[in-house]
Amino acid sequence: MKAGVCQWVFNRLLVDGQMNMMDCVEFVGRQTDAECFEPLSRYWDPERDVNEQAEEVRDLCEDLGLEVYCYTLDSDFAVYDRSVHEQTVADCILALDTALILDAQAIRVDPRTSLPPERAEKPDLSYIIERMAEGMQEIADEAADAGLLVGVENHGRLVGSMHSVRRLVDLVDRPNFGVNIDFTNFKNVFGEDHIEATRLLAEDVVHAHAKDCLYRAAREDDTWHETPDGVFYKPTVGGEGDAQWPLLFSIIYEAGYDGAVSLEVSLSEDTFGSITRGVDNLLRVLSEVEES
Repeated sequence: MKAGVCQWVFNRLLVDGQMNMMDCVEFVGRQTDAECFEPLSRYWDPERDVNEQAEEVRDLCEDLGLEVYCYTLDSDFAVYDRSVHEQTVADCILALDTALILDAQAIRVDPRTSLPPERAEKPDLSYIIERMAEGMQEIADEAADAGLLVGVENHGRLVGSMHSVRRLVDLVDRPNFGVNIDFTNFKNVFGEDHIEATRLLAEDVVHAHAKDCLYRAAREDDTWHETPDGVFYKPTVGGEGDAQWPLLFSIIYEAGYDGAVSLEVSLSEDTFGSITRGVDNLLRVLSEVEES
């Protein structure tokens, strides 16, 4: 497996205008020992052509010895609005060209859907997942023609539970379609056992996001958040928390996954230091898993 860095770790600095896409690539390539960089579509300069920027990122990655394993897309499948749904599918298909320019092996889609007010209080998950799967089938078929994998992340508060993601992957039913697994989302967002969830989905992983947290039975201060099952958590440096990275990575590795695992946690009080330490820990744990 390869150690990567998801661009999300720089989010605060990107939103504040302190960094741009190329700055992120430079930091990962020069200040860490990561092997992969994961760009997010939301961070392109909106004033410039996306594919021209992608060429620049690809060239810089090549110079720095980095690989783009996964290109992450934002998506709103808007299952109750046909025109928006169709536009989302078309945009994701168009983004495949960008992924190819980046020399990526996979793209990530977000299982998000906007809901009309009358549907928001009691959403019909079965209907939502079925309609979402239809759009993802279209994307997966186009991606297959381009030689790309598609991973849906267990993301958001609606369709991110382990069984919803399992159902979605089964409905899409394409050999190049699987899960962009984000291990701790299961625990933090749904209160699920993230180890059990990883076992349930391990054979369908096409990319992985690695966060880490401290977990406690009681809140220590107002920086701690509560999971739905009553546990309190706080993000920490990757590989130094309680998420059980060695076990999680072993599960997907033993199921046949040998792609990138991208660090997706940093600390606002020490963004750069926490990224560097997180990458070092990621490399160490991946090496130990593969050697065991």
